[in-house]
Amino acid sequence: MTKGPPAYAWDWFARQRLLWREVRSRLAVPDAPTAARYAAVDTRSEVVPMLRADYPRDERVRATVDSVVAELVFLGRTDRTWAQLGASNAPRGMRWWWTALTGEAPAAPTGPPRRRPGPDPDQLSLDEVLGGYGG
Repeated sequence: MTKGPPAYAWDWFARQRLLWREVRSRLAVPDAPTAARYAAVDTRSEVVPMLRADYPRDERVRATVDSVVAELVFLGRTDRTWAQLGASNAPRGMRWWWTALTGEAPAAPTGPPRRRPGPDPDQLSLDEVLGGYGG
């Protein structure tokens, strides 16, 4: 039995309506062994938990989820590198699927460094304003 994706990867997947609806429609085709189960559900709250439960133990579900992610998210370009995709600031869940499908761990996201919480260094605090700072 295969271990499934982590919760954050499923959370990202669940937010992508096009993905889970396409997976559901492919699994609900009449000749599929999963047809009756997946044809009976239609909402995200029904479909995604079924996929999460079936993914680790059902090869057809796993292959369908993986192929839909590869086709629709990565446009079938899993033969390239992450850098060639040009998705440097992609969400963590999307990055997990890339690694699962290709084996390549993308570099950490690029972008502005995160600031520590607190006031902007150029902004006066309320105490400074009330105390007559600078005046």
